[in-house]
Amino acid sequence: MNKTTKTKRSLIVRIGVLVFVLSIVVGLIGCKKAPVQTGEVDQNKTVEDLEIKGQILFTVNNESGKAEEAMAPKAVVQKFMQVYPGTKVNYEESNRTTYPTRIASGDIGDVFWCDANDANNYMHNHNALMPLDSYIKPLNIDLGNVYSGALECGKIDGRLYMVPRKIGEQALIYNKDIMQEAGIVDFDDSVATPWEDFKQICRQITIKEDDGTITRCGAALKVWWHNTWQMFFRGFGGKWIDNKNHKISIVDSTEVMEGVNELINGILEGWLYPEDMAGQVSTALKYKISDGDGDIKDVCFKTYGAMTWLTRLGTAYDQLKIDWDFCPFPAFPTHNVSTGATGYVVYNRTKNPNTAAAFALFFLTEDGQRAYHSQTGGNVPLLKSLAEDDFWHGVGTNWEDKNFDVFVMYTDCTQPASVITQAPQEIADIFSNDAMIQVIASVVNGKATAEDAFGKLQTKANEKWALIAD
Repeated sequence: MNKTTKTKRSLIVRIGVLVFVLSIVVGLIGCKKAPVQTGEVDQNKTVEDLEIKGQILFTVNNESGKAEEAMAPKAVVQKFMQVYPGTKVNYEESNRTTYPTRIASGDIGDVFWCDANDANNYMHNHNALMPLDSYIKPLNIDLGNVYSGALECGKIDGRLYMVPRKIGEQALIYNKDIMQEAGIVDFDDSVATPWEDFKQICRQITIKEDDGTITRCGAALKVWWHNTWQMFFRGFGGKWIDNKNHKISIVDSTEVMEGVNELINGILEGWLYPEDMAGQVSTALKYKISDGDGDIKDVCFKTYGAMTWLTRLGTAYDQLKIDWDFCPFPAFPTHNVSTGATGYVVYNRTKNPNTAAAFALFFLTEDGQRAYHSQTGGNVPLLKSLAEDDFWHGVGTNWEDKNFDVFVMYTDCTQPASVITQAPQEIADIFSNDAMIQVIASVVNGKATAEDAFGKLQTKANEKWALIAD
């Protein structure tokens, strides 16, 4: 082959490569994301008018990767397609860490899993969510049957974006054997124990050795968790956060500070074990208590965040042959119960908005709730009409005699568990778990007074909020 022929062939190859690259570029340019859907629907339309049919993609975050965790959402898929026979819901699992990238590329599911923090992020920072309020009436959704505490978790700027799949009312799990050993025989777990009575029970249970080492505590609470400390902040009539006037009031409120001091004093007295942060307060207190789930043999009352914890904690108690049950979180003078929820949102570039909205809001119907919560991986139904139904009370399991009623016992007293549902992300970040651990530890260890430590937090938040508001 002569030099001229080689040159021609090389030129042809280069031209071919260039054409191939250009075709890809043109294809990518032509492959635009679907237009943004407003989510607005004529309120005179009926379910039939919406023509709920066709395919949608349902993206689920199965963090455990276990088939059991997928049973609940898959059951909802099947039930929805039965109720709407012209639909096809394609189920997929994708870790939540991939969602921002998939949203940017436009290939996220038409309906996908969220928690309150993610929902606010995808709404405000990605402009990726479609509001769903306008579909409530045409789809005949009875919001009066939905626990308000769960519904509020899905609202952003007053509108419903995330449809909750459950209600997560805070409760406690407790060690009956420890209580009996301490001589407490009349404890009633069918009602919330008044705070002062709860303290006395915990003091009676707590064991402190002569050298000051605490070997048994009345309660182990995740005091740094927004679900927990907010109940203390609100428990004495105070209002620590004012979304309307963009203000945080902690040290400025006598009532809020009463709650703060109750939390701090409980730790310092030794009966309140700061779960998962005992190492941070070792300067002030000496414990001989196993941290994490191992503390169930050393504490009576323990944080129980949601039904998803049941398998892990219930099994741990059973393996140690400890008699246990659930009880309500104690009742402060102003009774409030932190409540959270995770759920599903609709991508605002879905090509099938009516079907996507109908599927997400299907979680607010009895059919959707029964399908989801009757499966392994289910949780607590968020409909008042299902409160006493057996299908979510552990019937047929080793735990069917447990006090499942506790999870819907004080729904009228529920308050948002997540700060993000009450304030902008920048403010919620100031009250992160890590920040609360540092503040509480500094006070317990004597490095700062409660007024100083929480005062700095209040000032930081108010200065930030003022900048945002301006």
